[in-house]
Amino acid sequence: MVGNDEGKAKLALWLKKWKPGGRAALLVGPPGTGKTTTVHLVADDMGVQLVELNASDARTKDRLDKKLGEVIYSTSLLGKTMVFLDEVDGLAGRADYGAIDFIKDAVKKSENPVVMAANDPDSDQVKKLGSSVTKIEFRRADLQTVRQRLEAIARLEGVDFGPGEIEELARVANGDLRSAINALQAGIPARKDEELTASESINAFFDAIDEGAALAALKAYPGQPREKIRDLFTSVVRSGVHEERKSEALDVLSRADMLLGRMMRGKDWRLLRYLDPTLASELWRSLGDGGPKYTMDAVPWPLQLRIWNDSKRLKEIASAAGRRLAISQKGFMVEDMPFVLLLCSDGGFRESFVKSLNLDEGYGAFLAKEAARKTGR
Repeated sequence: MVGNDEGKAKLALWLKKWKPGGRAALLVGPPGTGKTTTVHLVADDMGVQLVELNASDARTKDRLDKKLGEVIYSTSLLGKTMVFLDEVDGLAGRADYGAIDFIKDAVKKSENPVVMAANDPDSDQVKKLGSSVTKIEFRRADLQTVRQRLEAIARLEGVDFGPGEIEELARVANGDLRSAINALQAGIPARKDEELTASESINAFFDAIDEGAALAALKAYPGQPREKIRDLFTSVVRSGVHEERKSEALDVLSRADMLLGRMMRGKDWRLLRYLDPTLASELWRSLGDGGPKYTMDAVPWPLQLRIWNDSKRLKEIASAAGRRLAISQKGFMVEDMPFVLLLCSDGGFRESFVKSLNLDEGYGAFLAKEAARKTGR
């Protein structure tokens, strides 16, 4: 664990002094700053058993009570237990189905310390927790700290990088140490003599003469994995590829996107190294008749303006979906929302989507209207 020494010390001190009925600890800070890692390390260092739950996956009072009720209200013969609720700002919609009230009440009655983590300090869920928590802030690591850590890892792994490459990796990560290490591990740092633009990389993939060339093209892609999948998807959808081939390609991309989603939710970044080889093998083979080309402006300009400026509800949906997917609201608005609106023309998908984010029924009617506007129906 690198950086945020003050946050680590505050959490350890809070745990040492905690008594039944005391406040919970709430770690607040951007993704990749080490909140979850710190909780695990402090618990291990102080000999405390940790019971962990992602709050955004147990959004209702009943679910939380079922999963945590026994451990919160009882003591263990095995020693002190600490309850960890991650992503509490992922609780959304319909007043959280009583989840926030349950958490506040449980903290007061708990026989065991409760620690929580959230990415957004200004979210309604964090604000509702109020005086029931002691906030501990986590901040992004500075450029020098990230660079030094990456250099240390590269030395330990025996990996050589050219002049300035690790510096560039650290700069692009913008203080997100986890992202920087993931990029280092996955081989994402594009060496200057190999770097391609997004269009060059995608087109080189589709024009590759063999699987090896296809893999090299994907590795030279300058953006993040989700952006890469999205560009591949858009290019396939807008291509004139035979429908059978297109269906096969979209099935590969769908499975790759679900795999990436599971990796992000479970934070199992080691699997990221297999994403490019899988795409190079399965997707490249499914497009044997060629045809797709990179398309930059997949989102019509009028819709972009509407998404950016006009709709409060679209922004609320993007905020809830962004927390669920661990991406920014703006990223979901610009890159995902156009496709979601198209899919929402199907009533079954629309109902499932609204339910997955625990949104009010009014959002379903709103999405139906927006989908009709989008499709012209």
